[in-house]
Amino acid sequence: MISHLTRTQLTLNQEKLNHRHSQILANHKDLEKKYFQQVVDEQLAFYKPLQINKSDWNLEEKRLLFISRLQAANTYKSKGYNPWQATSNQAYKNIQNPSITVLVTLFNYSKYIYECLDSVAQSDISDLSGIEVLVIDDCSTDNSASLVEEYLQKSDLPICLIKKWFNTGLTDSRNIGLELSRSKYVFILDADNWIYPNCLTILYHEINSSSYAAVYGEISQFDNHSRKELNRISNHEWDVSKLIQHPYIDAMAMFNKNILLKVGGYSTNLIEYGWFGWDDYDLWLKLAKFNYACKFVPQVLSAYRVHSHSMINTTNKYTLHLARYFCHQFADVIQKYQTSEMIFGFQQNELYSQIYHLQKNNSQILLQELQFAYLQIDALKSRNSPKQKNIWLKLKRLLGFAKS
Repeated sequence: MISHLTRTQLTLNQEKLNHRHSQILANHKDLEKKYFQQVVDEQLAFYKPLQINKSDWNLEEKRLLFISRLQAANTYKSKGYNPWQATSNQAYKNIQNPSITVLVTLFNYSKYIYECLDSVAQSDISDLSGIEVLVIDDCSTDNSASLVEEYLQKSDLPICLIKKWFNTGLTDSRNIGLELSRSKYVFILDADNWIYPNCLTILYHEINSSSYAAVYGEISQFDNHSRKELNRISNHEWDVSKLIQHPYIDAMAMFNKNILLKVGGYSTNLIEYGWFGWDDYDLWLKLAKFNYACKFVPQVLSAYRVHSHSMINTTNKYTLHLARYFCHQFADVIQKYQTSEMIFGFQQNELYSQIYHLQKNNSQILLQELQFAYLQIDALKSRNSPKQKNIWLKLKRLLGFAKS
């Protein structure tokens, strides 16, 4: 069990994190004025983020850009406008009450999107009332979206393509899919993965005959080049005590949409603490926090492609930051279910000693971090200025981001 001292440390750090979050929200208007380009619409003035053509920014810079784009998209929504464009085929328009929505998230996966959609089209759904496919394109810069447009025109599979105006990441894309879904159950599928023909039917009958929040089957991880199986994931029963030790269930699962919406959907604020990749872990933990049960089906129902652009290759850099955040966010779940020294993939003493070390100068670090964030965005616009380069380098040295 967690000691009183540890709980006190977690509470203090939670207050600091909440303060940082409040700072970010309080500076929302300043960010709009400084870093957004105002675009005049016929009826309304909108804000769009800076258009960055280069792709060599580091992850910290990319995180800030994702945050700015999320704010821009939310500005559109607050004015009553949806920041996306929808295109669908006749089959999608004809189906009124689909049993399942297959939610496919897409970003620069032109190599794989046809195989993904083909796997859904080959599903055995003869005993269902039909399915629909929502493809959420997160501003792909390759021809991914145009390939989907071609596919839906020649396919009998009910497909609707949602082309977002802002590249806001995986969690926001999935939330848009939940919002637009017309069925009770949603299956989550990334565009570089695929499913077996019996996947949807097996999971549907399991969840539809129960009160489970989600059902999931085994997933075969395979090498993109050799096509050989590397591993099996999502292959253990639902166990909250195991879940808080480490993430062991993938995003590919079927969910009760209304329950997902009740727990708040996918958490877009995780980008403030790390990178994409633990969004599904956060969702499983939220289901546990609100005492929902999930069910494991011991059959291989889908396949996960392992390649150089897989999410895990960039997530690992921020796992400690995310684990710290989860310690606060899911403290009650830890208190109730902890049976091991391992928490969110880290030993308890390692995790909490890192937290305690940060607490001693946490206020100063938070202020420096916010100032550093602002300077980063300024630097994106004026990297070629010698004066700006000197300021940039001095601050990076001051904060320990560069050698002296």
